Amino acid sequence: MVTLKEITKKTLFPILKLDVLEHQKDQVAPNSISISEAYFEDKAWFRGIYNNDVPVGFVMLSLDTDKKEYWVWRYMIDKNHQGKGYGKDAMELVKKVIKEKFPDAKEFFLSYVPKEKNGADGFYRKIGFEDTGKMEDGEKIMRCHLS
Repeated sequence: MVTLKEITKKTLFPILKLDVLEHQKDQVAPNSISISEAYFEDKAWFRGIYNNDVPVGFVMLSLDTDKKEYWVWRYMIDKNHQGKGYGKDAMELVKKVIKEKFPDAKEFFLSYVPKEKNGADGFYRKIGFEDTGKMEDGEKIMRCHLS
């Protein structure tokens, strides 16, 4: 059972030990950087992704209530847990969190570094995201509808 859990003093180090495959390291910042950034950004919301009591990933959202923009800022599943459905299940929980916190939200976004081989776009399309045709800081922007 996949859940999103608050990161505490007790659970911090297991989350920091999570890592992606070597060819994915240019796709997402390490969790240590993400958690550090989150503590200095009011719009950040972050959680560990767990399968039962085992940490398998990390997610961080940017929730801008003024602009009514909701973004997946960081998203990773540990290299030892990829391909098991945890990423898909966790994104369903992310959708639920956004809907519960912001009932009027219609969509949310993410961006990723495009790659010719082994990129994240196939995974994101598979779980309901669509290309917006826009780029920002060298990253493609995708949208997921919440309806």
